Amino acid sequence: MDHPITTKRLSGLIYWLFPLIFGISQAAYNTFYNILPVSIAITDGLAFGLVIGILGVAVWYVVRYNDPEKSSAGQMVVSHLAAALVFTTLWIILSGILVKTVFNDPVYNNYLFGQLSARILGGLLFYALLGGICYIYVYREHNREKALREAEWEHQVREAQLNALRSQINPHFLFNSLNSIASLTLTNPEKAHGMVIALSDFMRFSLRRQQEDLVPLDVELKNIGLYLQIEKIRFGNNLNYRFEVENECSNHLIPNLILQPIFENAIKYGVYEASEPVEILLVARKMTGYMEIKIVNDFDPESVPRKGEGVGLTNINDRLRIMYGSSRLLTAELGDNQFKITLMIPDKTG
Repeated sequence: MDHPITTKRLSGLIYWLFPLIFGISQAAYNTFYNILPVSIAITDGLAFGLVIGILGVAVWYVVRYNDPEKSSAGQMVVSHLAAALVFTTLWIILSGILVKTVFNDPVYNNYLFGQLSARILGGLLFYALLGGICYIYVYREHNREKALREAEWEHQVREAQLNALRSQINPHFLFNSLNSIASLTLTNPEKAHGMVIALSDFMRFSLRRQQEDLVPLDVELKNIGLYLQIEKIRFGNNLNYRFEVENECSNHLIPNLILQPIFENAIKYGVYEASEPVEILLVARKMTGYMEIKIVNDFDPESVPRKGEGVGLTNINDRLRIMYGSSRLLTAELGDNQFKITLMIPDKTG
């Protein structure tokens, strides 16, 4: 922890105002009441203010040595009592010597002796005041460092959670794709070859973007387009998809790989069980303060869900909650044989 007086210009200037005001006030008092000649009174005030200011800088080191988070109460009391006595003694002796070096006057010697008890009390009070201010600064710095550590810890936890959620997506999709390729090698080698190439492009694109929390919508849709190309090889004309995106939405930042689980579920519960062509529609439009994304697909309510439904909507909802601090950014509706997912993505910069 840096010294607040020697390393911070503003704090140093404010600090030196106090011994300066103290010395000037003392000189003015002694001059006004004719206690000392003007020249001796001014020299005495400046000397006492200068010395107490210099010694006061060292009080910080006593406070740091007796950090309340590392020292016992008994150690702190003993250390500060000893330091206060040394501080006051040095202040009176050194400042007195300075003045006597300039004015060797018996009047001043009598003045010092008469003011001894008052100056001892003044030195102890100044030490106590300065020590208290230093401890307030120490407590504030400790709280600031603690807040920074907690923020860093929360950031690391958040990153770990997001990475864990994100890592659940690609392995699941890769498993399904490899199973499909294995089947196609027996029934349609040409399609299997095309699917391997499309899968390679998709994985290359995903790995390039994997470490990014947020990406523009158009980048995410390019990734989804590669994913849908792979699935279209499997399902042919039974799978159709369409994107309707307002121009203002293209650069809106969204969580990376957030849309893939939705399209994955749409294919599983729409295309898998369908005997007719199924369309998946994505509509993105800009609203005040957020972007709305709707993904709609045909759905047969009589169909039996397949096993292995993947990370699903829980994963998406968790990621949105972690990133935006709200659990109300995703809604799901089923009606008119259609399943609709709505995402509300707040404005956010990367």
